[in-house]
Amino acid sequence: MADPQTYLPALLGRPGSVHLAARDTTGRIVAVGHLMPDHSAVEAALLVEDSWQGQGLGTRLLYHLGHHALRGGWATLYGLVLSGDERMDALLRHVPVAVHRSEEGGTVTAWVQGRDLGAGLPGRRRSCFLRTGHR
Repeated sequence: MADPQTYLPALLGRPGSVHLAARDTTGRIVAVGHLMPDHSAVEAALLVEDSWQGQGLGTRLLYHLGHHALRGGWATLYGLVLSGDERMDALLRHVPVAVHRSEEGGTVTAWVQGRDLGAGLPGRRRSCFLRTGHR
């Protein structure tokens, strides 16, 4: 990939995008998630540091992203997952709404409908561990 400094400002500055970060007790960012508008849909992306995986951070970030997608009124929330990614498969199995999938060329597109999010997500809990940034 190119140097992140060449594309990160444009990514983070995109109107309507939502960016979340989880920090450890020292303040170091250990997980990030974002929503990127794509017409009537919104793409969700998660990244959790290896040593923090399996502790629920990705799941918590995804729930918060789901709430932001619902409030933003997007019809569809989707993400791209590499085929065979067992951790993401496990995370998606815990989502309390129907997750649709299609696979092409080693990449799985997983998506949920906005109306399903409204019916399936539990109420939002405040967490001082997660910090939200809006654009």
